[in-house]
Amino acid sequence: MTRLALTAAALVLALSACGDRSPPADTQSPRAQAPDTASTSASPAAPPAGPFAATPATGEELPTSQTTPGPIPLAYRHVWAIDPADCTNEPGLTRIAIAPGAIRFYEGRAVVKKSQVEGPDKLLLDVDHTSEGETRPERHAFALNNSGSRLLYQRSGDSFKYVRCD
Repeated sequence: MTRLALTAAALVLALSACGDRSPPADTQSPRAQAPDTASTSASPAAPPAGPFAATPATGEELPTSQTTPGPIPLAYRHVWAIDPADCTNEPGLTRIAIAPGAIRFYEGRAVVKKSQVEGPDKLLLDVDHTSEGETRPERHAFALNNSGSRLLYQRSGDSFKYVRCD
């Protein structure tokens, strides 16, 4: 119970740093709306929009990180860390939080401009990545393993292996 509370607190902090004031993502698999297109675009003037969002059953409550439409599919919307200890460490230097339309790093943020589903477990993102006072366009690629507990994140020619923090 304590671990769940710590994980939930870490997710809330990480997502609030992204500008997404949503509670932590539930570890249960919500029913997701089917995507109506393979790729989506986000406009800088509006919040990211996309076909990926969960539809709660009558009387069921889900976190807004799951019910908010956005270009990032639900399976990727979690807190992840390269070093599992960073799931609860403060600061979690290798921890990232993936929200509906952005990725938050320890000292940076990537806002999704376009997403493209490449397969059941692969996703390409065109992002504006901001870190160290500089913003630049980048292409990021995600690949989930079959159970969804591990994430391969490729960006700027480097590959990073993450574990899900829940």
